Amino acid sequence: MIKARHHILQTTPEQCDLLKQVQQEAAGCWNAIVAEAKAHYDAGGGWISKNDLQKRLKGRFDLHSQTVQGLVDRFCGNRRTAAENRRMGLDKNYPWREKRFVTVPFKQMAIRCSASGTVQLTLKAGIRFDTGFPFSDGIHTCEIMWRHGRYVLSCTAEYQPAEPAEQGLRAGIDIGEIHPVAVCAENGAGLVVSGRQIRSAKQQRNKSLGTFAKRLSRCKKGSRRWKKLRRAKARLRAKTDRQVRDLLHHATRKAIDWCREQGVSELVIGNPAGVEKNTRKAKRLNRKARQKVSQMETGRIKQYLSYKAEEAGIQTCLVVERGTSRDCPVCGSQNRARGRLFVCAACGFSAHRDGKAGFMMLWKKHPQIPLPQLRIEHRQAYPKYRKRLSPACVDGPDVAPSSLAIPGPLLGEHIAA
Repeated sequence: MIKARHHILQTTPEQCDLLKQVQQEAAGCWNAIVAEAKAHYDAGGGWISKNDLQKRLKGRFDLHSQTVQGLVDRFCGNRRTAAENRRMGLDKNYPWREKRFVTVPFKQMAIRCSASGTVQLTLKAGIRFDTGFPFSDGIHTCEIMWRHGRYVLSCTAEYQPAEPAEQGLRAGIDIGEIHPVAVCAENGAGLVVSGRQIRSAKQQRNKSLGTFAKRLSRCKKGSRRWKKLRRAKARLRAKTDRQVRDLLHHATRKAIDWCREQGVSELVIGNPAGVEKNTRKAKRLNRKARQKVSQMETGRIKQYLSYKAEEAGIQTCLVVERGTSRDCPVCGSQNRARGRLFVCAACGFSAHRDGKAGFMMLWKKHPQIPLPQLRIEHRQAYPKYRKRLSPACVDGPDVAPSSLAIPGPLLGEHIAA
């Protein structure tokens, strides 16, 4: 299993200037690759091969030879992907744009272990850069990127996943907008991870983007004010994306850790793909609800759950989630759920809406499992605020206040006070 890890580089001004020069030199190499490939194709030679490109670029740039090979590999990969997309009818272009800066790749021959046990990269002949990132034997490639005003090291390495359990509990996961992850096992135990912080960040971003759009409409395109607002808008988008990505990582990690504690060996994940389509035409949702559904991070959540489960030795599969929120698991009648509590009008069955949907996902693949008594636990993706009761809470930082066990006398004294 190959994973990428990012490490923020602590660089001095001199090191920043050196890395900037290397990025500019790599950009010149990339532009030469694009020019050589285009000239070879226009001359009637078709696609130039990887070996011919490397021969034409040999010794022309002040870079490590493995960096030049990495840039050639990147170009060939982009060219192959563009060709596959064009064959599928997508309007995609081959690499053509000239660049001033590019991400600098490093292959295994340019990666060393320093005397202090950190990753050391060979930028060019006689010049090495100590990243401060711990070295491991399984590192495949490294890249130095410029992200959000700072240099970041990206390392891909081989990680050995845990051995899959032969026998264990089976569980289902429902992906939602308010609660990004709701998992329920076949024994009735469940976990719902709140995503209201994610919703809050997106709402703040949407309001700010509306303000930016209003101000930009009053500016002349290309003016200094227009450029300043555009830069501020890009910073806002980048900040919100980082916040949402971090919260989704926390939410999926809590779900997978809970599954590991419960001894889950198989996860059935509901696939909500297409839930945002035709909502206006079919008049299924109002304007605000359509915005929330269209901004759901369903693909990212599925990706995070899949690789975290594989790392923990848990098998995963996808099922269609249609009907899991409306159908009653007892009588099968359909009910329009209001709020977070599902109540069946026909038989009176009641349970947490998302926890019940997680169990219904499991039923999609294993319909023979009997319906247990659902016991749903709530946690926050990242506990930011937490109420304090008397005495101080000792249950842990991510336990919801509603689930705290308070003795009767203490509870009465607290209410009387």
